[in-house]
Amino acid sequence: MKLYSLALSPFAARARAAIYAKDLAIDILAPPEDWRTSPAFRALNPMVRVPVLVLDDGRSIPESGVIVEYLEDAFPATPLRPADPVDLARVRLLTAVADHYVMRETFPLFGLFDTKTPDEDAIQAQLAKLDTGLGQLDTLLGQDTARGPFAFGGRVSMADAWLTPVRYTLEGLIRFSGRTHLLDRHPAVAGYARSLRESPALARVWDEMEEGLRAYMAQRAGS
Repeated sequence: MKLYSLALSPFAARARAAIYAKDLAIDILAPPEDWRTSPAFRALNPMVRVPVLVLDDGRSIPESGVIVEYLEDAFPATPLRPADPVDLARVRLLTAVADHYVMRETFPLFGLFDTKTPDEDAIQAQLAKLDTGLGQLDTLLGQDTARGPFAFGGRVSMADAWLTPVRYTLEGLIRFSGRTHLLDRHPAVAGYARSLRESPALARVWDEMEEGLRAYMAQRAGS
């Protein structure tokens, strides 16, 4: 099997986190240079996005959440989903909040800051939305006294596959915007960047995203 992935993509990072945590022998490849216009790539994923998992028989599975669920079903030996239904619901809640209330509110801020004449009112309004989402995520993380260094339950789960790239993207926003106090009111979210180092799989994803950012910034500077 192979996964088409981009190092800096938080969506591809979810799939890589699951692959690494489950120690699966799946090749991680960059998509072809013409993937955005390639009919062959469109055949693998009509949405023309990464990641895409290509099975040994040539069938493809797009969309990060679908890929992670497939890997869980196909390779259950190292589960990332808790067996208890309530615990599983909690993990899925963490992924939903990280995705819909944190990541979704983070992305627009890069565009708002990346301009010669920033609209401070728009920035403050978007920061307020992000702060609300961060507060929700921080509360959920704080409620699990047994979570240890991970997002839930004291071990790596699907929640970590989502939260690691979310936390890295927040780190990128802090650097890009200079808003160093962005996470001051959210200690559980802030501290997660340090605690994820307890897992080699999650640390690997973080380091890959860091490498991807360096490559992107070098390309941006060159153009």
